[in-house]
Amino acid sequence: MHRTNPRRFRLELLGLAIVIIGLDLGFNAAPNTFVISSLDSQPPAGEPLQVPGMPLLRPGTVTLGEGLPVVSIAASDDSELPMPAPIDASLSYEQVNDIVRRALDLDQSGRSLRDVIAPGDWVLIKVNSVSNRGDLGSQGDCCSRYTHDGTEHPGQITDLRVVKSVVDYLLDHTEAARIDIAEGGSGSPARGKRGFPSYATEDSWSATYPEFADLSYELIVAQANARGTATIVDTLDLNYAPYRQEPIPGGPVSRTRVSRLTYEGAQYGFHVDGTGSFRDEGFFVPEAVLDADKIISIPAMKTTIYGATLGIKNYVGVLAPLAYGSGIGKGAHAANNPEQGYVDLFSYNPAAYTVIEGFWSTEGNGPQRGDNVQHNVIIASSDPVAADAIGSFAMGFNPLDLEHLYLAAAKGFGTFDMEKIRIAGRPPETVRRDFVKSRAVSAAEGRTMFYGRGIRRWLLAGPFPGRDVDIVRADDEAGLRPMAGQSIGEGAWEVVEHLGYSAERLQISEIHGTGVDVQSMAFTLIDSRHEQDGFLWLGYDDVVKVIWNGETIYSDNEPRGFHLADEQIPLRLQRGENRLLLKVGNRGGRSVVAAHIVDEDGDRLPHIDFRLPGEIPTAIVSEEGAPLPQQSSLVSLYPNPFNATARIRFDLAHGSDVDLAVFDVLGRRVKTLVSTPLPPGVHEMDWDGRADDGSRVATGVYLVRLQAAGGVASTRSITLLR
Repeated sequence: MHRTNPRRFRLELLGLAIVIIGLDLGFNAAPNTFVISSLDSQPPAGEPLQVPGMPLLRPGTVTLGEGLPVVSIAASDDSELPMPAPIDASLSYEQVNDIVRRALDLDQSGRSLRDVIAPGDWVLIKVNSVSNRGDLGSQGDCCSRYTHDGTEHPGQITDLRVVKSVVDYLLDHTEAARIDIAEGGSGSPARGKRGFPSYATEDSWSATYPEFADLSYELIVAQANARGTATIVDTLDLNYAPYRQEPIPGGPVSRTRVSRLTYEGAQYGFHVDGTGSFRDEGFFVPEAVLDADKIISIPAMKTTIYGATLGIKNYVGVLAPLAYGSGIGKGAHAANNPEQGYVDLFSYNPAAYTVIEGFWSTEGNGPQRGDNVQHNVIIASSDPVAADAIGSFAMGFNPLDLEHLYLAAAKGFGTFDMEKIRIAGRPPETVRRDFVKSRAVSAAEGRTMFYGRGIRRWLLAGPFPGRDVDIVRADDEAGLRPMAGQSIGEGAWEVVEHLGYSAERLQISEIHGTGVDVQSMAFTLIDSRHEQDGFLWLGYDDVVKVIWNGETIYSDNEPRGFHLADEQIPLRLQRGENRLLLKVGNRGGRSVVAAHIVDEDGDRLPHIDFRLPGEIPTAIVSEEGAPLPQQSSLVSLYPNPFNATARIRFDLAHGSDVDLAVFDVLGRRVKTLVSTPLPPGVHEMDWDGRADDGSRVATGVYLVRLQAAGGVASTRSITLLR
């Protein structure tokens, strides 16, 4: 095994700790668009770039291993069920119960629902109930989300049959001390409490639903307690629950860079109103959410302008609304930046288990104005990010398009790389249904409002005089393949990231200024594992020329204002590398562009990766099978921060001696986790927060280092909270 000089390594770790602290400070001050590197800061040849504050998530296939998260899938047409039925059929409670139990039983990962609930646990089941059929409105559509178009919409809320099935499963297989069905639905005020409409007949807890076997939550509770077990089952309305303010565990995800909006009301709840400063003091959160031993998230499959709303977004209902003086409303989530907000809320007590249900779902202008869908699927996992990734895929989304999955993975909650997830039961493609996506009907009739996580890393050059995009700025523009730091005109190509909220827009004028009649050039690479057709969804302000693999495929010298996906340009992607050059002219004021490579429905094309020249391309998968990891590295530390046990996942490109250890920030070895030869593939180890001598280490930041053959080393930080 390769040996490292101990003193040098301690200095390297100390330096890394300083960098981590510096990044924390930098994340709180960075603008939305920024330059992250130049030629001098490029990594050595052969090493991939990594976005600061984000994990290096390569979408390449890896060898399946026991360390991978498990997601189980069951559907109504599974032949193993006692009463199989079509996947869009109306089902009885007995059929739903069989599907739920099959999915939960299929999880044999050691972190199944049976395993994660310990004896004596207080369990919160977080359901979704933004509306209820007890509130049908007083004048047609005026007051009820449940009947907003004169039709009842059970797809907006969690199917009560699934909730009952999960409660009974817990009573059968665990020794939980207490189970509370919890929700803070913004459209479901409790009867007799503040906000309950005078015209309503029932609230979310008492309303019954014919689609859900005439169940109500009160009936579920009564039936559960009638079983006579030692477990107490009840409901808990988070709208009126006691709350307290605590810092966001691990810090706000806004530290991974967001826009600094300062207008009044900007990102209310996430920024201090009107300042652009983050609420580092944290949110007001119901005490039950903070203090419960385990949370189980049970969302319905629904669409939203941010993609799919599933297990993580289900945490929108845990904000304590009364603390913000907003009655029972969830306005803090609706304002500007909910994706970061619900990942921050998720951080307080991440779901120990997620059960996604699609028996009644919502598509189109969801989550509250969409159309009902019946899609009889259950997706279950202890990895909340993996569950959301597979659930999103089953709804027709590409998980790589969804911002909240990147943010949740960056905080260490799991993986959304579908090729690093083991499936138990049905392959996800066999239960996939393309849900209609949210669409705008105002500024542009029928324009797709959902816009995936498009191209966010560019080489940028300019500004050059003259906005005319037909002016040649570089020798051999058709064959252009620049490198960071390479000179062009009087300047050089620089690497630019645009991350965080509204990051689909590359705000060129924030870097090159708002000069009159100037032009900038943006370049990137798109790798495709095979030849395929797709579309370039393009928005720009003012004029643009698109050069794809050396050919001009679009040009517009007539100034226009920016609209997302304003142009949808057909493309032919060749196998391997594809070159994209944008020439963007500015007549004065804002200069902005947004680009994404998608299918007809607006989802990121499958099997493509974005990169810059000099970075390692993703392996092209051969017909014979999947490749091993391309490099040895730490993949994830979950959860992070942690207070009991952290799970450490790492890749090995080659079989070798492995040294996996935990160090303090002074470089002293605290715990040796692995010191043995291991085969190539994906591996996983747990750390219980103890040192080699068995003592419990103190609260603080620690550094996990993987060292493998050839001197390969990978180090990441983890925070222990006692």
